[in-house]
Amino acid sequence: MKLNRRKFLKLSGAGLLGVGTLTKTAQALAQEEMLKGPYDKDEWIPSCCNMCGGQTGILCQVVGGRLFRIKPNPHNPIGFSNISDDFFANAAKEGAVMCPKGNAGIMALYDADRLKQPLRRTNSKKGIGVDPRWKAISWEEAYTEIVDRLKKLRDGGEAHKLLWFSEDHSFTHPQGDFCKLFGTPNYSMHSNLCDTGRKASFKILMGDERPLIDALNSKYMLIFGWNPLSATKFSHLPRIITRGRERGAKLVIVDPHFSYTASRADEWVPIRPATDGALALALAHVILRDNLQDQPFIDEWTVGFDQFKEYVKDKTPQWAEVITTVPAERIERLAKEFATTKPALVDVWSGTHHTNGVYAGWAIGALAAITGNIEKPGTLVLPNAKGGKHIEVEPDAVAAKTLKEPRLDGGKDKWPYFHKSGVYMEIINRLVDGKGPYQPKMAMIVFQNLLMSVAGTKNAEKALKNLEFVVVVDTMLSETAEFADIVVPGTTYLERYDLNTHWVTWPAVGLRQPVVKPLFGQPAEYEFVSELGRRLGLKEANGNDVFWVGRTSGERIEDKKRWYEEWLSRELKEGEPKITLEELKALPGATWVSPNGTKYHKHLDPVPGDKLKDALIEGNLAFSKKKDGTKDKPMGMLKADGTAIHGFFTPSGKLELYAAKHVGKKDAAGHDLAPLPVYEPREWQPSQEYPLFLINWKEASQTHSRTQNNAFLAELKATDGLRINAKTAVKFGIQDKDWVWVESPYGKIKMRAELTEGIHPEVVGTQHGWGHWAMGKIAKGRGAHTGFLAKTIACPLSGQSLNKEICVRVSRA
Repeated sequence: MKLNRRKFLKLSGAGLLGVGTLTKTAQALAQEEMLKGPYDKDEWIPSCCNMCGGQTGILCQVVGGRLFRIKPNPHNPIGFSNISDDFFANAAKEGAVMCPKGNAGIMALYDADRLKQPLRRTNSKKGIGVDPRWKAISWEEAYTEIVDRLKKLRDGGEAHKLLWFSEDHSFTHPQGDFCKLFGTPNYSMHSNLCDTGRKASFKILMGDERPLIDALNSKYMLIFGWNPLSATKFSHLPRIITRGRERGAKLVIVDPHFSYTASRADEWVPIRPATDGALALALAHVILRDNLQDQPFIDEWTVGFDQFKEYVKDKTPQWAEVITTVPAERIERLAKEFATTKPALVDVWSGTHHTNGVYAGWAIGALAAITGNIEKPGTLVLPNAKGGKHIEVEPDAVAAKTLKEPRLDGGKDKWPYFHKSGVYMEIINRLVDGKGPYQPKMAMIVFQNLLMSVAGTKNAEKALKNLEFVVVVDTMLSETAEFADIVVPGTTYLERYDLNTHWVTWPAVGLRQPVVKPLFGQPAEYEFVSELGRRLGLKEANGNDVFWVGRTSGERIEDKKRWYEEWLSRELKEGEPKITLEELKALPGATWVSPNGTKYHKHLDPVPGDKLKDALIEGNLAFSKKKDGTKDKPMGMLKADGTAIHGFFTPSGKLELYAAKHVGKKDAAGHDLAPLPVYEPREWQPSQEYPLFLINWKEASQTHSRTQNNAFLAELKATDGLRINAKTAVKFGIQDKDWVWVESPYGKIKMRAELTEGIHPEVVGTQHGWGHWAMGKIAKGRGAHTGFLAKTIACPLSGQSLNKEICVRVSRA
């Protein structure tokens, strides 16, 4: 299509840009940038979205060097299905999908409030609401000051006193490698704020952190604490769940809040927050009492069944009703439906965001184990998500010395199910109280807004004030950026590269690539990191100039973009695709999809003989080796003939209903680790003074606290109020649309009441992410931020940030 101004306006008015129903103000923001011309070049460039962590494949129409519109990429499975047969058979006919956030990505690129140049703070005072008194500086000035600070730390043997925070789906390998070569063990990323609790639950049970649901082929879906039709972590979720229901599946949602998914389900089960584990144990009680379990599967593929069966013997529906408020009769019926309908799936996500959440997730997963609903069509499936291979770097002697220092958060020595993303809450608390193994001096914060994402906003404020020097890399002047000493402009996902291993059950790799040049001439974040590495002279132990030398050519490369392209090419060649970056670009939709497809029953697959030959053998289990020759991860179970099958990745090679490795060990709070998925009440409970649970949730209209300045999304939903059960509101004298005070021991915020029957009577709640006091003109002043009400606490097993463990009182303002 050859485009001129008249054609653009005609298309825009027809809504083909996805903005036709928006106000003139929002259209004007887009048109102001896009209508500058020239219009002599029109191309579609495949890439991957990053408006959230879902990484949906996209096609970007670029006209005269400017982004015109974004649509889903049907060659990339993440926007269609997580099951290969469905994708290969139907994607071309049906087309892919994307959520509102992806459609609004154009306004992330052309946001008028974007940070355009490096800034230096001139006001030494820091705090919420304190004006940094920014002064614009050159890139050379920014690099010089940042590098001088970093060099001082490293030369003084204090490299470990650098904290580094980043998003978890963008250029993490260069950042992690920089930290390793610099000498800091303190690299942390967003996953800790998201799903490390769920990861821990399933790691205990099956040794795999992220099983995926095969909703398409299921006949019964029992989902705890998740809103997959709206909080679209993966954009294929609404389609596969809807298709599953069209094929006859029943969808049951267990959630204190009547979410969008609950509104489309066959049944909503309102539950008291943090009691999911008790409900799961009662369901298991009924299944085992009535002999509805899959005993042959249990006998062959689980350990600890007898101990588990004994534990749930008194976990009756009547016992659970008192704890959960779910009627005993309903528990009886749900248990029988779930156990007798095959195939069935059960899953949990943010329901693990409580101090008892990991045990709850383990109990929920145990329901799949005792009914044999694992690794079969229509159940929980372990993904075979192989992609590019990260090429590890070896630190030199200087870095190796400070890498021996403990992580500030205590790492795996403190947290039994520590995840490499770190423990944000522990870092914040140690910065505040100074009781860590050392006091950090500097932080690099890349595309993270700690003031809006960390539980306990006032604590986060104190923590950042206790650092000597803070650098923030972001596209916006966020609340956290206001605490920076230097802030540098980042890029949007439409201006940079990444490889994405997608959330599907078989290997697939999608390319994120620049569809336009960085608008302000700023370097992409991997170029920024490599420039720091070059100026610091960081090298591997063998003298290799990692940040200079191309990973495929072996040549010294001045052009940092080309340097990173070689980096990605090497990861692709040595990973599953075995292709170059240019070859990936040439594939349809710039997506490599393995023809081997989804595999079920992978625990029965044979272990290749060459791998088994180099394994460490203990009893009937084979383990891979670490570089030093010691035992690493389980890789298979030996058979009588000397061969081996994969099994599950637990110490026993089976699904663990009883974790023997927990015996005699402690969690981070000093409590004994339970060898069974026990139910204990969460730590923070309602009281006479603070009688209500406060929860928060995600919806398709926004991503966390990242997108509230997006003009298109703001018109979809401008803010959110406090949802409160209508009967509960009567007790407090609150009417619909009243302004109310919401208070906890840690803070007080003002919100507009929204009365509804769609929330548990003991609960109030709101969508997470509102309440900005910075970031941009659109975001500022909309809604309230619940982080002011939270305590800075982490799950004692996984370190998961517990943003949902809050109790409050509510009164008319």
